[in-house]
Amino acid sequence: MYSRRKGRLLAMTALAIFLAAALQVEVSHSFSMAPPSGSSHAAAGTSTEECDVCIIGGGVSGLAAAIEIVSNSKKDTRVVLLEADSAVGGRVRSDVTEDGFILDRGFAVFIEQYPTAREILDYDGLELRRFLPGAKVKLRDRERLATVVDPLRERRAAIGTLTTPVAGVKDKARLLPLFATVLTKSIDDLFQMEETDSLSCLRERYGFSQDFVDAFFAPFLEGIYLVPLERQSSRMLHFVLKMIARGATSLPRGGMQAVSDQMSSNAESKGVEIKVSTKVLSIEQSGDRYSVTSESEDTSSRRINAKNVIIATDVGVAKNLLSRVEGLEGIGTLPDLSQRTVGCLYYAFKSPAPLLDPILLLNGEGPGRRSCKDFPVNNICFPSVVQDSYSPEGFELCSVSVLESALGSTEDGIDCEALDEAVRRQLAGWFPDFAADILDKSVWVNKGAYCIPNAQPSQFGSPNSANVFGGRPCDSFQGIGLPAGLLVCGDHTSTATLNGALASGVSAGRAVVDTRFGG
Repeated sequence: MYSRRKGRLLAMTALAIFLAAALQVEVSHSFSMAPPSGSSHAAAGTSTEECDVCIIGGGVSGLAAAIEIVSNSKKDTRVVLLEADSAVGGRVRSDVTEDGFILDRGFAVFIEQYPTAREILDYDGLELRRFLPGAKVKLRDRERLATVVDPLRERRAAIGTLTTPVAGVKDKARLLPLFATVLTKSIDDLFQMEETDSLSCLRERYGFSQDFVDAFFAPFLEGIYLVPLERQSSRMLHFVLKMIARGATSLPRGGMQAVSDQMSSNAESKGVEIKVSTKVLSIEQSGDRYSVTSESEDTSSRRINAKNVIIATDVGVAKNLLSRVEGLEGIGTLPDLSQRTVGCLYYAFKSPAPLLDPILLLNGEGPGRRSCKDFPVNNICFPSVVQDSYSPEGFELCSVSVLESALGSTEDGIDCEALDEAVRRQLAGWFPDFAADILDKSVWVNKGAYCIPNAQPSQFGSPNSANVFGGRPCDSFQGIGLPAGLLVCGDHTSTATLNGALASGVSAGRAVVDTRFGG
């Protein structure tokens, strides 16, 4: 039987794991600043070509599908991947400023325990640098930031963790059954549990106080899934906690773009032909083949005839393309799967950073002082402290995540200047020793502001929500079967995570291999 002291230690270990750096935000792209200009495109004129598989969409789902196919099929199998943007990556992209700062397109971190990521990515090649297993929390009416780290991984911080004001004694104890659930059950078992919204799960199933929910669970989980707790799935809550408890959270050298670049290089080295700046206009079926018509940046057109077509785009683009395929017009009448919006601001300044530890900071001040117009910040991070490649030597980078409720939309769009000023005021209050620098726009320089209206597909409240581990069948779209050879993948068919995007692509690739090439 555990001693009382060991019980307290386990409870705080659970709290620290819960606070681990895992505010994963996986984003689609509609940006307030333009990505780098395009690279290749088709020559002027119209061309027709043949291939075995045409993949529409160069995000991580499409890349995963391409890699799966060429790794497990005949050597002469021709796979062509079309991407509308100027570079591959889709939801996993980064921009590099002229002076050397790396801006991920929306704050994101790499969760190392994701099972499909572990299977298909070279972690050593990503040169991952890890966050501390914990977080700092800005609590209401407390000048000093509260700190919680895993006392089993960071023993020097054990005493501070045991006495942290982030949670009361009862709430610390209630973390034990929560983590007993996520640690003892398999991922499949967690997704078989009765689903509720996350707020009900936390309050009713586990009995956490509203104060603890407001101080920690809300900024933590809303930073990951971008909507209030009552619009989040309890299954996704359990899943992300299991991933955090079992592994580390990190940032790659070169930003999150390094993930997409590694996959792109892998695909091309195996013979996949990637064509960027190429927008698909239509898909037509003729017998057992498909014709994909696309337009390049110079307005030249290309027709690709393929045995198989995989649509690896976001849910809106997929719906639009499929609804114009003869016999699939009914897809156009399906209700739209709602999307989440998030904002991200980046500030560059001379070293040192206000936080010297590689750790996340959550806004735990509660209602009225989080994710609203005057107090817009949900969470912040100093990526350059975690991974020094994010900034030039002698400089630091601050990433600020702002949820939709705080973006302050107007008829003319988001008031970026007002948002910037509100963020500066809030951060100046959190870091009084750095307040003058933070408020001075020539010292803390705004390097980029992103508004991402399609950051994630909805994960709760719809029959087609993105909350299915392993994904839905890739030969159907929201319950409507597709003709043989036409497949769909993307996180909207699986889970609203990087792992979901990767896993759905692998599944679509395997389906092609199994049906066309005999496995």
